[in-house]
Amino acid sequence: MIFQNKTNQNGSKFSVLLIAVVAFISFSFAQDISIDEIISKNIEARGGKANWEKVKTIKMTGTYVNFSNPEEFVIYKQRPDLYRFDTERLNRFTIHAFDGKKAWWVNPLMGEQFAKPSFIPAEGNLAKVTLRERFFDPVFWNYKAKGNKIEFAGTENLDGEDVYKLKVILKDKSVEFWYISAETFLEVSMTGTTYDFGRAKSYEVFFSEYQKVENVMMPYLIESEYGIRYRSLEIKEIEINKNVDASVFKKPDPATWKK
Repeated sequence: MIFQNKTNQNGSKFSVLLIAVVAFISFSFAQDISIDEIISKNIEARGGKANWEKVKTIKMTGTYVNFSNPEEFVIYKQRPDLYRFDTERLNRFTIHAFDGKKAWWVNPLMGEQFAKPSFIPAEGNLAKVTLRERFFDPVFWNYKAKGNKIEFAGTENLDGEDVYKLKVILKDKSVEFWYISAETFLEVSMTGTTYDFGRAKSYEVFFSEYQKVENVMMPYLIESEYGIRYRSLEIKEIEINKNVDASVFKKPDPATWKK
């Protein structure tokens, strides 16, 4: 009986010591790296500054799941922040694009008046999703030059993975939280706000299945959740610095446009 008590006491002391060690490691994990170091390591993990500066265009194709329906998609991106996303939603062809100055779309789900190319109305938050998606690089890269602000928001364990949490305050005052793996320094997740038919919704995005393409690392699976909705981009092919006709980013004349 006395032996048993001693074992429990030693076990308790060991448990207290283990908790103290874990707490110390967690504290060190939170304090030993700066915001700029996290970003620098993220850039290196994604392929390095020199390789990313060589990337001028990106074309992605694959399967887009939205409204529980899988559809083919194509995304075009070009520096500085030109963007176009083509797919179908509920069997209706849609485009969301940014021409460098204005966001435009073909979006009959928002009404037949938008079944042909038109600029997205700024009213009712309708342009905000496309304006957010246009960014070529992550918002925390060169954040000062972009007019963004970043705060270190601590560390977390996200689905069993230790992550650094960065609070990003964009130039337009919107706020995002980015989660960077403490092991790989790749982006794991982002939370912020999106808009569903103009209504603000809390937004979670998850990045996974990274692969190297032309010396840079790209996620091949991007999943997001907002409200009761789930959507995913299952990317099959990424082409970097292939010829992209600049006209794809310009809003066509609705009078002559054909799908």
